[in-house]
Amino acid sequence: MRHFYILFFLPLALALPTPPQNFINTAIARTVELGGATTQVTTQYNVKATKDGPGEYHLALAGERDEEPAWWEVMIGGKAVEGVTSVSSR
Repeated sequence: MRHFYILFFLPLALALPTPPQNFINTAIARTVELGGATTQVTTQYNVKATKDGPGEYHLALAGERDEEPAWWEVMIGGKAVEGVTSVSSR
């Protein structure tokens, strides 16, 4: 019976329009530095806009039950960006 629902709703799900892709991730790099009692994990996302005036870029920094990063920074062209907000669903 479960397969019936999947087969019934699959064409409907595939027919729904997808939101426009305003950004593409060109690279994602993660560095882990072990330093005795502390560990520093750095993740760098390189993102490119696919059109002029793309709007907001959303990035999930933690899962539903995960801890949020203690510190994060947003840079564009190597320069820090001011006024970036963090949205929490908790």
